[in-house]
Amino acid sequence: GAVHYAWLYVDLMWVREDLRGQGHGHRLLTFVEEAARDLGAQHAYLDTFSFQAPGFYEKHGYQVFGELRDFPPGHTRYYLAKQL
Repeated sequence: GAVHYAWLYVDLMWVREDLRGQGHGHRLLTFVEEAARDLGAQHAYLDTFSFQAPGFYEKHGYQVFGELRDFPPGHTRYYLAKQL
């Protein structure tokens, strides 16, 4: 991720499949958001696909502000943001 103009952009976040569901993603996202706050970030945004983790981010307070349907075909790309 990166912080620009008081916004954290989460570029890439990935947890190995056999480690999912154990809280690693929660701890990683929380750590990144706290580090971004220390750098002056007040908001965060990211994108994810329907076959990835939109529910995970929504559980962490992110809200969908845009979507591209059929990108890739048969799926949706979601854009989410939240206030830190």
